[in-house]
Amino acid sequence: MKKNLRIFAKNKRSGITLDFVSKTNLAKQIKHCLDDIFFYNHNIKTACLYYPINNEIEPFEFVKHFEDRHIIMSLPVVDIAKKSMLFKKWSPEDKLKIGSLGNLEPTYDKNIILPQMMIVPMLMFDRKFFRLGYGGGYYDKSIIKLKKHFQKEKKFFITIGLSYSEQEIDQIPYENHDMNLDYIVTEKEFLSRKSSTLY
Repeated sequence: MKKNLRIFAKNKRSGITLDFVSKTNLAKQIKHCLDDIFFYNHNIKTACLYYPINNEIEPFEFVKHFEDRHIIMSLPVVDIAKKSMLFKKWSPEDKLKIGSLGNLEPTYDKNIILPQMMIVPMLMFDRKFFRLGYGGGYYDKSIIKLKKHFQKEKKFFITIGLSYSEQEIDQIPYENHDMNLDYIVTEKEFLSRKSSTLY
């Protein structure tokens, strides 16, 4: 079921574009979301974004907010052999290399970062804060590890799914290893699990 849903979602996302008004609204929703997060969490020092491929919605509006707060940024680096991801330090002016999945990644010499805030791409999402990814499980595994790490450290760890509003569906089929998100941001709204009536 997920396989067919991914094919449908990829085809649908490939045709989505945002006009100027929608891009402006997206920037506002990102700001509102981060204002909400930083109101409660004052000690976030690291974050991870992603470099968009295959018409993923661009996350670069987050950059200026992170820079203003002196948050160290990173991008994911995929290890196919180990079926895992690392997060390496990144700045907008850095040169990137092509990764094993065709995505752009920081170069080998960049430091490994443990992000307290993770901006996550997706193919689809629902109002229970589940996302449909590409099927490799890279993000879910990383979220589980980072949650455990920061719980031990008694520090905040927050996930934000970034998506076009058209990618919403009624229900994502999920399994035990699928991790739901803390926030979801689209060009129309931002959703927060802590204020959701679903939990």
